[in-house]
Amino acid sequence: MVPLIAATDVGQIVAVALPILSLLVVLMTVILTSHHRKLQRDDMEATLKMEMIQRGMSAEEIERVLAARVGLPTQHGRRDVRGFAPAPGAVQRET
Repeated sequence: MVPLIAATDVGQIVAVALPILSLLVVLMTVILTSHHRKLQRDDMEATLKMEMIQRGMSAEEIERVLAARVGLPTQHGRRDVRGFAPAPGAVQRET
């Protein structure tokens, strides 16, 4: 029987497999890190919401606080999508 991998081919296999395995490790690290970060952010937001509810804040107040944290536009037109204040006298369009 002929061996599938000859002794001289081991170096070539390592030269091909090592970069592929390294790339997989980096990709898994990025995926797990981003997932963990999202879980932490969601947990912090839930904790903040619970604290605001315990303080007796209304749903509108909570929504306003969360929109200000994330930089989302509010119904009052204080902040636009890019995070800049609208120009004085600028016409606000409804979203």
